[in-house]
Amino acid sequence: MQTNFVSFYLLTAGLFFGILLAAFWLDGSTSKRHKLSWMIVLVGALFWGVVLPLAVLERSRKLFRHQVVAARPSQVGRLS
Repeated sequence: MQTNFVSFYLLTAGLFFGILLAAFWLDGSTSKRHKLSWMIVLVGALFWGVVLPLAVLERSRKLFRHQVVAARPSQVGRLS
């Protein structure tokens, strides 16, 4: 049972590392030579169990805020 958990954790960490690495590589605003940036990608992959839910929560909040702002009627039309 413990072997299955370790295998699952490492497999998921590897997949998450691949996703983080692809996002990091495609991000033009981040230097690829900065060691701290690489450390963040590695730590994020190792602690995917914490990082992934927090990332999903943050994205959901931004999406919800965007939808609420888009659903409000325009104030410009009321002023004229």
